[in-house]
Amino acid sequence: MPQLALDNVRALDLTNGIAGGYCAKMLADYGAEVIRVEPPAPAAEKYPDIDRAARAALNLHLNTNRKSVTLDLEMERGRELLFDLATRCDVIVESMRPGTVEGLGIGYETLAERRPQIVMTSVTPFGQTGPYRHWSYTELTLFAMTGAMHREGLPNRNPLKYGGEIAQYFGGTAAAAATMSALVGAAMTGLGDWIDISILECMAGHPHQIGRRAPFAYSGEPDLRIEPRTSSAGGREPYAVGTFRCKDGYVSFLPLGPRMWPNIAHMIDRPDLMSDQRFLSPQDRTDSRAELESVFQAWLDQRTRMEVFDAAQRAGLPGGPVLEALEVVDNEHFRERGYFQKMDHPDYGALHYTGLPFTLSDAPRSQPSPAPRAGAHSRRILTGMLGVSENEMTALIDQGITSDG
Repeated sequence: MPQLALDNVRALDLTNGIAGGYCAKMLADYGAEVIRVEPPAPAAEKYPDIDRAARAALNLHLNTNRKSVTLDLEMERGRELLFDLATRCDVIVESMRPGTVEGLGIGYETLAERRPQIVMTSVTPFGQTGPYRHWSYTELTLFAMTGAMHREGLPNRNPLKYGGEIAQYFGGTAAAAATMSALVGAAMTGLGDWIDISILECMAGHPHQIGRRAPFAYSGEPDLRIEPRTSSAGGREPYAVGTFRCKDGYVSFLPLGPRMWPNIAHMIDRPDLMSDQRFLSPQDRTDSRAELESVFQAWLDQRTRMEVFDAAQRAGLPGGPVLEALEVVDNEHFRERGYFQKMDHPDYGALHYTGLPFTLSDAPRSQPSPAPRAGAHSRRILTGMLGVSENEMTALIDQGITSDG
């Protein structure tokens, strides 16, 4: 039987938040045995201010395909069991404040003495060093401090942040890639590594950020906010940039400069516009934006999103339909490739999940499993892997050091 990509890799998940959790999720999705350590008491009891529905949804998303063990790390026996568990793993993914894992007795140097090939991936907002290393954060903090927010929004209004948690998911993706590189190195040399992931630095180096900073990097041009659909260099076609209404919803376009003008004219069946004196140059088309946008919109009004998409593809114009969430899940292309996965959760019923970001030709996809209840695998792992007796297991549950989910 073909092996999964990460068969025989065992990872310990000591994360909170999105970035570290997403790193561990990617390892689990590709076949690693990922053991998540959680506190015995439900998070809602320890942190009553966290919205229960939001917490449940994030847990269901990030914690698929893994096992759950509960340990009270404030108790000595809980820390001893954690150390025993850590020394049986190939990877530790943690997102605690710098210095915390050392205080728990599982710092990298300590573990590497016992298991030289171990890989520890520390995912924190600001990294393990530097004046901000102990500071807290939100997605807004990261977006603002990396320059990403400075150029978003209208020039006469305050800067804006993108929706969602781009920085944290990108940081988690970078952490998973770095972890895999270190695992390859460990397999070749027998020596692991300690990976220091700063989510702030991941966002500062995001490909989108680098592209936006090019004018400043190469010419010192300030990164100013500009009016929508208008390029500071006058190089775009503003009447066809952005999102527009069509017959059954919305479509979005981003022509790549004046070379796309013939493509646009052919797409809307108006090649005659290319010889119109009002629209000959990029500046002419910018000055006549309202007239061109009226022609463009009239064409869109007569077509559905998929008809527009088909026409854009034939014309070689970057553009596509704006799909709603249910339409994405039911999209024919995603369906044929089997991208979305359906899993039945014992508490929440049938749920749809996004699939793997890439596939490997020689490795099958892992069989997905829903996020487990906290402590669902405590007994199996503590007794089976660590050799805890049934009598001690009962005592650990009675003392609140672990729980049997």
